[in-house]
Amino acid sequence: MPASWPVTLMALLFLLVQLFFFPGAASAFRLPKEALAIGGILCILALAVSSRLRSGDLPIARGPLAVALVCLPLLQAASALWGADPRRALGAAAVTTTWLACAFWLATLDDDHRWRIAYLTAAGTAISAIVLMVQAAGVPLLVVGVAQGSRFRLSGLAGNPADLATSAVLLLPLLLTAAATGGRAWRRWLLICVLVVAAVVSQTFTGYLALAAIALVWLVRRRSLKLWLATAGLVLIALALALGTGLGERVRRQARLIELGDWYSAISARSDGWTAAAEMVRERPFVGVAAGHFTHAYYPSRLAWLEARSATGRRGELATHFEWAHCDPLQIAAELGVIGALWVIAVGWSFVRTRQRGDPLPLLAVAAAAPFLLLHYPTHLTVGVIPIVLLLGHTLAGQPTFRVPRLRAGWRAVVPALLVAAALAGVAWQLHRLALDVWRADLELRLEQSHGAAEPLRRAQIAATVERQVLERIERLPGAAPWLWRVVGKARLLRNDAPAAEQAFRTAGALWPHEEADLGTGLALAAQGRRGEALLFLGRVCRVNPALVRQLEDPDLRRAVEDLNRARRREQARTRE
Repeated sequence: MPASWPVTLMALLFLLVQLFFFPGAASAFRLPKEALAIGGILCILALAVSSRLRSGDLPIARGPLAVALVCLPLLQAASALWGADPRRALGAAAVTTTWLACAFWLATLDDDHRWRIAYLTAAGTAISAIVLMVQAAGVPLLVVGVAQGSRFRLSGLAGNPADLATSAVLLLPLLLTAAATGGRAWRRWLLICVLVVAAVVSQTFTGYLALAAIALVWLVRRRSLKLWLATAGLVLIALALALGTGLGERVRRQARLIELGDWYSAISARSDGWTAAAEMVRERPFVGVAAGHFTHAYYPSRLAWLEARSATGRRGELATHFEWAHCDPLQIAAELGVIGALWVIAVGWSFVRTRQRGDPLPLLAVAAAAPFLLLHYPTHLTVGVIPIVLLLGHTLAGQPTFRVPRLRAGWRAVVPALLVAAALAGVAWQLHRLALDVWRADLELRLEQSHGAAEPLRRAQIAATVERQVLERIERLPGAAPWLWRVVGKARLLRNDAPAAEQAFRTAGALWPHEEADLGTGLALAAQGRRGEALLFLGRVCRVNPALVRQLEDPDLRRAVEDLNRARRREQARTRE
């Protein structure tokens, strides 16, 4: 019988992750949550597994699903051999290994312990959901920097309404299954109601699709008139709340887009990520671009896709918004090629093959997860991965196991020491990532202050200070060098050193082909009077993101880039005819 203290710690950790954010970081919600989760899991597992190894009480799940899951981090680590930056692939493999280790550990627990962890996780999400509903009522609580009336002001403690909807909906299969077992069911139903209402108020259409699929599976399996009526009542209440918080206008806007045939905007520009991923598959079909490299390869792949079709993009945001493809199976295929696609098929097949007869959880899990896996990126969000890990832990618990033999005397100190050392290394890694993100936010803030300074001398002084601080550390931070060189380029532009800014942006672009690097290079060339070369870079970046043309202060240069895009659109129209 495993000790209960690791269960309590893991439950509290998952609760805290749902609530944790760091306002001073560039990514105030996503990265801090991931850093806390990875570091906490490593520490808890190191202590819990060490204790159970010493007592000889560590069963590990085996079977097709277990083997398929273990293959993923191995494939990700192997992709470091051909990836542009091996650190990215190895980092992705390390994160995947941590989450899978947690799932396998959860499988060693009894049902009550797993439910306890699930309940506290759901409680954390419910608190975040209550914050979202307070925001929906018009209270300016944790307001993010978006326009008044935007649904993205409804962030809860997840930072994004879609992220909160992902967490809420993916927890529903666990709560519904637990509620059906009886015993304090009213608490579970209360959590279920809060999460359903939050998912509806978030105005996330992917969440609506998942809720409909869950309801269909649940109601068909239960075949209860009372349950159908209760569900209908809950739906009416949730819809009334959603309509009161702006859902009606969002639905009308989406309907207008579909009526106009504007599917690009109707699907929220997801096709940018899909087409870039498709181009990666076309260019490297067998091995992919390597794990963790989707965002690294996004800009050149999207540009290649547009050039091959003489097309012009329509998005006006930087490539960092496409760190993920908005379709997790497609992203795995883009990063790991045919091998990754086969892995997705193998996991799906083994999941269906190993599910226990009569267990409602697998079907509910598929209904909840499929829309998000195909239209969002739950496996790259901590608030999405935690429910998935809980679901995997439940599924693996029903599989055959093999028991790890009790450690012999000579290994009883060595193995626990190695596990603790690995955990501490992981914690240090996550703290380093978080510290870099906080520093990045500080640098960007100071550059904004410099740009807004009225006196040119003051502007140059702030920019020079930022540049000096970055150059002092950039050689010690090779993984962060691409964005650090972009910061240096911005600082040099602010103090009117265009040749040095060009050099910095070109260095950044060589390390990581990025929209911001091409835009900065074009601006630096234009500042030197090299208009023809500037148009080459600016025309390329504004082909992918035409709205970036608004950042060009020179009206003649802006007009020239707009003319390039208009000419491309005319050519595209003639091609279609």
